[in-house]
Amino acid sequence: MAKVKKPKSKARRIIEWVIIGIFGALFLVVGAGQIESMVNKDTYFSQPIRFGLGNFIVKTDSMVPEYPKGTAIITLRKDPEVIYNEFISGKTVDITFMDACTVTNEYTKPTDSKYNDRTKPLNMAMTHRLREVHINPNAEKWKGRYVFIVAGINSQGIASREGQYQAFTDRYLLGEVIIHSDFLGGVFGFVASPWGLFVLLLVPAFYLVIVSVLDIFKALKEPQAAAAGDTPSEPKNTGSSLAGLSEADKARLKQEMLNQMLEKKAAERKAKLEAEKKEEKEDA
Repeated sequence: MAKVKKPKSKARRIIEWVIIGIFGALFLVVGAGQIESMVNKDTYFSQPIRFGLGNFIVKTDSMVPEYPKGTAIITLRKDPEVIYNEFISGKTVDITFMDACTVTNEYTKPTDSKYNDRTKPLNMAMTHRLREVHINPNAEKWKGRYVFIVAGINSQGIASREGQYQAFTDRYLLGEVIIHSDFLGGVFGFVASPWGLFVLLLVPAFYLVIVSVLDIFKALKEPQAAAAGDTPSEPKNTGSSLAGLSEADKARLKQEMLNQMLEKKAAERKAKLEAEKKEEKEDA
């Protein structure tokens, strides 16, 4: 009787399905996010925004002490009217924008006299606190209707001196900060590092490679064991042979053993009948 291949353990099957599920989900999310980002490339100014959610790392001291360097911030792209309503209700609003607006008119000038030094556009994503919102009734939403005046909170910082501010229209709005975390900043930094890539990509890949190699060696050893007579024609211990098999495999194996027994008994009966007939002929 052919040797029945032992199925994978439950723990191993779970680990493999978890790894496949994680990588499959990451592939789908990242792939869909890349497609969505490419479609909205001009809207997002090629910034890391997927489905309206953006992730950025603070690189200057302009928002110290709330956002130290290395802090991760998660932004949500909101309707400029929603942000305006939040601001006039008294909510503290920190927004991320593309610092590339060169529009200069009466709506881009702060009413607060302490803000008197508008910085030159750096053509990069920036996060500052919202100070004023002006509405241009002659423009459409997302095309200049809302003008935001923002500034850093660290007036002593190198990147945010006293009196400095930025002014931009809703066209350059990337999103409102909804989460900020030093811990996430460390996680993002680790993931982007060589060690992070090693842990997230190479370790699972090594596991799958090692498991595949072990399976190959087991498959190569089976014919050698059979040739050396290590595989018996019939199992010596039915209980141990059935251990670890599925119910379907157990039923199939039992049926095969039963068929063999019936065939053996039928052959014995046939041989006995032939012997009796032979004896009868000899006596006659």
